[in-house]
Amino acid sequence: MRKKIKYQGGITKALCQRKAERNKREFAKGINAIDISAMTNPETVNFEIISFSGASGFEDQVLSIFSFLVYAGTPVKWTIYSDKSYSQEQKQAFKNKFPFAAVVDWDEGKYIRENQLLADYLKECHLAKKLNAILSHPYDRQTIYIDSDILFYKNFAGYLESGLLDKGLWYAPDTMWGNNAANYFKHKTTSIYPLNSGLLIMDQSFNKADIFEYLESLKGKYHYFSEQSSFEYAFRKQDANVLDPRQFIIDTADQFDFATKYHPDEIAMRHYTGPVRHKMWQNGWEWHLKAK
Repeated sequence: MRKKIKYQGGITKALCQRKAERNKREFAKGINAIDISAMTNPETVNFEIISFSGASGFEDQVLSIFSFLVYAGTPVKWTIYSDKSYSQEQKQAFKNKFPFAAVVDWDEGKYIRENQLLADYLKECHLAKKLNAILSHPYDRQTIYIDSDILFYKNFAGYLESGLLDKGLWYAPDTMWGNNAANYFKHKTTSIYPLNSGLLIMDQSFNKADIFEYLESLKGKYHYFSEQSSFEYAFRKQDANVLDPRQFIIDTADQFDFATKYHPDEIAMRHYTGPVRHKMWQNGWEWHLKAK
């Protein structure tokens, strides 16, 4: 086996990040001219999609929607909850490209105004905005929440066609954060599949009161993972189902490699969390949409 030279991983990642930044800039420049209609799945998906994002994640959000259109179809509705940083030009781009999508401010929902726990959490972390958006959303049908740095792939269609996700609560398991945060579960036995709040599937059965029960248990000692931990608590309490971690990928193992570990024709979804965000753009946007 060939030995890696000192700092090789860091150098490799830096080069990949530079390439990713270049590809992302090119995507942003040509975004209005991109037409993926020839690749789009003609199916109508009887799910509503919601996401939370802002101007800095505009390109990620567009590519995320592209991936859903190609591998799943057109959802009944897609609500993009904005952190209020989107420009008018970006909002217009969403409107022009995605007639089924609407951009809504994160605080249009009532919870942040009526619940002191959320207001206090917001003083500590911006993720209270995401939490408020998810809690305020009306769940009229089975709904998928996704972060803007999530892309769907070929095998996701099979899950939709099977009817498996048509009811109940589902989440993608996290391979990363487990014991990284001091939270409610530090004195309890944790699941071997800790929750990642980047992808949540919910319906009217979801009991939002469990979120506030968890926040109250923190007694004002909020941290970055409080939002994710609150869903972990609520979903566990409500016997949520776990998506297959071999298909719904949350993994940073390839962050220091030129190669990409997971390919579009092999998985259902990947969450490109911070350490591997460059992998979302390293190979160019079209690479993600061309599964065999």
